[in-house]
Amino acid sequence: MKNRQGVAVMLGVLALGSILAMTSCGPSVDLTGWSNGGNTDGTGIGPVTGFGSVIVNGVKYDDTGIDNTSFFDDHGRTKTELMAGMMVKVTATGVNDVSGTGTATKIEVQRHVDGPMDDNGVDLATNRLRVMGQSVVSDTTTVFDNVVAGGLIELAAIDNLVKAGKRPEFEIHGIADNTGTIHATFIHMWFDNVATGRDVQVRGTVANLNPTRTVFTLGTISVNISTPPVGLANGLFVEVKGTFRISDNTLLATGVTIEDPTAGQSAGDLVKAEGYVNRIISATQFELVSSDGSQTVNWSTATTAFKDGTVADLVAGARIEVEGKRNLDKTVAAAEISFRKPSEIRLETVVTAKTPPAGTQSGSLTLFGKTVFVNALTQFKDDSNVNLNTFNFNDIVAFPLTGDNLVVSAYMDNSTGATKIIASRIERIDSIAVDGNIIQGIVEAKSGGALLTILGITIQTFPGTTEFLQADGTPFPGATTNDRQANFFAAVIEGQSVVKARGTAGSPSVLMTANEVQIRPTIDN
Repeated sequence: MKNRQGVAVMLGVLALGSILAMTSCGPSVDLTGWSNGGNTDGTGIGPVTGFGSVIVNGVKYDDTGIDNTSFFDDHGRTKTELMAGMMVKVTATGVNDVSGTGTATKIEVQRHVDGPMDDNGVDLATNRLRVMGQSVVSDTTTVFDNVVAGGLIELAAIDNLVKAGKRPEFEIHGIADNTGTIHATFIHMWFDNVATGRDVQVRGTVANLNPTRTVFTLGTISVNISTPPVGLANGLFVEVKGTFRISDNTLLATGVTIEDPTAGQSAGDLVKAEGYVNRIISATQFELVSSDGSQTVNWSTATTAFKDGTVADLVAGARIEVEGKRNLDKTVAAAEISFRKPSEIRLETVVTAKTPPAGTQSGSLTLFGKTVFVNALTQFKDDSNVNLNTFNFNDIVAFPLTGDNLVVSAYMDNSTGATKIIASRIERIDSIAVDGNIIQGIVEAKSGGALLTILGITIQTFPGTTEFLQADGTPFPGATTNDRQANFFAAVIEGQSVVKARGTAGSPSVLMTANEVQIRPTIDN
């Protein structure tokens, strides 16, 4: 899924003998061979989206040569224990940008924070929790490994543990944005309560470093290290390991490592990294922060193609994927910058059609009468009894055969002109109750104090049978069900509010009779 016109322009410029010229960026590399089938060494940083090979950022990395000497995980996992949503860094050879293939030589698991949740650390109204002082936000694409499978109730389940007086221990994978908030791609619960003395780990940006460099902060926690690494300074991205003292939110560090995403790479190596724009350095340069630290990216209107967005969208806080090559000065010469959009759409129902029907790895699905497109970045996960590790588009069966039940997270895309629903994640589950279908998205219209329109689908509510819920899961206030319905509709803003509706789908699937409607937090990216 490339911007071929932009790449063609880039290659045309290079054919005339141009090189990537950047202000204050130092030596550059030749991008000849980009997107024309040339193979190169490189790294891919992002969440795992599928298997068969390890699939990251749309590239299928052959992992047959990966063994215990080339797979790195602090919890002793092997490559067979990798799961969709886990953040990894793949070092590879023979990466071909056209075929989307490569051969992995090393895979590193990159969790962001691993430790106990803060006291009263769940905020259902904003879909956030705090783990070891780090703010973590989840959305429809977050994989909850062993909390609650399916539905939109995972944080509510965690909140129930908190209300029972417990503080679970979590492993969080994701990417921190320019404010330090971690956007979770994967959440695993180790224990449902604090495990005293357990080794913990956290990544983040150093702040408030004291003169002796032995005390600093990461988020809202304090870190104490008796022997700091050479060069430790404010603003550096580090990984800290040690034990956590809950009494005063202090991490007693046994080690602090300054992360360097350029380590082991040479000029000309391919870089594919997903992260957030941390800050704009100049008109042609910005800082990207991903799961393994910060790096400087150079771009040019003449040689950089933009996908799913424009130059105007390149601002601090934007979630992007950068594809390019490493320069001699360790910066990245960006050939393509793709913008990641928030997946506020969630569809949970039986799939009624599939195009093409079999034999391919991409196409479209029909749910609730809506066409949902699948691309190379769509993540696949099988939570059905089949539990197929290599589950992908080709394995989905549409009604009237078996009719797989799917949970689809998606976003609206109009970058190619026509507006399309693009699936960011597809999860297969075993069954859905007749009245358990889910439609979630931005409310396009409301009428009569009883009807909502989401994705062009009419949602019917009734004061006697529909629950009207606030973002934190509590009912809307009101002395009667009519009052609660009125207050819900008063709170819904057309074109802005995200609402989840659960209920019975009509036939044809253009109407849902809702037994529950809930305003959901809006996740920017």
